[in-house]
Amino acid sequence: MPQVLLVVGPDPLLCEREVERRLAAVAEDGVPTHVQRHDAAELDALPELRTASLLEERTCVVIRGVEALSGEANRPLREQLEQYAASPDPTNLLVLVARSVGRIPTLAKAVAAAGEKVDVAVPADHDRRGWERHISDEFARAGRQADPAAVSAVLGHAGNDAGVIASQVATIVHATDAGRTITVDDVEAVTAGQGRTSAFAVADAIERRDPGAALLALRGAMGAGEAPLRIVGALTFRFRQLLQARAGADARDIGIPPGRLTHLRRSAQAFLPGELAWCHDRLGRLDVELKGSDLPDDVLMDVAVVELATSRAPGAPFDPTAPRP
Repeated sequence: MPQVLLVVGPDPLLCEREVERRLAAVAEDGVPTHVQRHDAAELDALPELRTASLLEERTCVVIRGVEALSGEANRPLREQLEQYAASPDPTNLLVLVARSVGRIPTLAKAVAAAGEKVDVAVPADHDRRGWERHISDEFARAGRQADPAAVSAVLGHAGNDAGVIASQVATIVHATDAGRTITVDDVEAVTAGQGRTSAFAVADAIERRDPGAALLALRGAMGAGEAPLRIVGALTFRFRQLLQARAGADARDIGIPPGRLTHLRRSAQAFLPGELAWCHDRLGRLDVELKGSDLPDDVLMDVAVVELATSRAPGAPFDPTAPRP
């Protein structure tokens, strides 16, 4: 591993996994390594990396969120990083993690010239093999092996969400006996009836205009402990993305990987004229209801999610049994 490494990718968990792999490879030489982890927004200066250790130890400083070091206010730290990258300490390590480098091009070039830049791609939505490899890697990271049917079942429950996959794999590993291969029965025993335990699973089903799947995902998310207002926040975030995509915004403006933009635009076109704006307003009303209604939260959530997932022209009477437009 070089003395300076820049890990770039839109998914924080996948970037963290890449950092873990690199640090594990470094540790193979047997030299004790002291790892410091920082968020760029919390630093005023680069932590000390040039002090020689009297104990023959190595220091590795990991700084996350360096994409935020743009602008005049962050120039001192950014310039320190650029200067260090140009002449790094031969013993210690500096690892920088960023979602993107569009706003820190000089720093990215400095690291690429003196060290290494690693782009961590997120598998495309249609890349089932890529996601299954990731799931297998998650099981291996926990010291376990899962058969192909079990891996496929995890993907079916968790979908293309690295965070949800990690959560479900950890739950399955904890709930099964060590020393044997995990099977599809193990996966179903842990996840049956819960669907994807993520607020964004509800958003995915609504985006597909599937009321039944949306309601099942909602029950799974709330059963797994997701707070109703957190789910509302995830739905609001998704509808803002859909509205931006419908309006012609590019991937950078929306804050998504370029490969997801085509999918998001296609999904936005599945909503009738005015329907996206109506859904956004409906979420606003749901937020108010959750904070002041006498009805139980689960009732308010059930009604709103079915309405949001049921396609119809804004202003038309709500009839969940009517044929889809």
